[in-house]
Amino acid sequence: MKVLISEALDEATDYSNPETFQARFGHVERGLQIDDVIHGLELQWRFERSPVFNKVSWQWKYYIDTRSVDGKPMTIIVAVDTLERSFEVITRWRQR
Repeated sequence: MKVLISEALDEATDYSNPETFQARFGHVERGLQIDDVIHGLELQWRFERSPVFNKVSWQWKYYIDTRSVDGKPMTIIVAVDTLERSFEVITRWRQR
């Protein structure tokens, strides 16, 4: 999973954003930006819990435990397309 995410980030264009609309604009009060997400995914992260399979989207959702740019703990949920070797950030939040 780490290799897939790392390769997808490396291949992303400067104007692409791996976040869903909800992740970008749904919870502005959380104080997290795309820079925090990319920073957190580039770190040595771990799984926060076991992945969950979404039967509707036919995708696995992974809960990633990492840190934001300011070093605070956060969780990022990504949906992965293993065939396309891509991912999408569903949401993210700061841990307490």
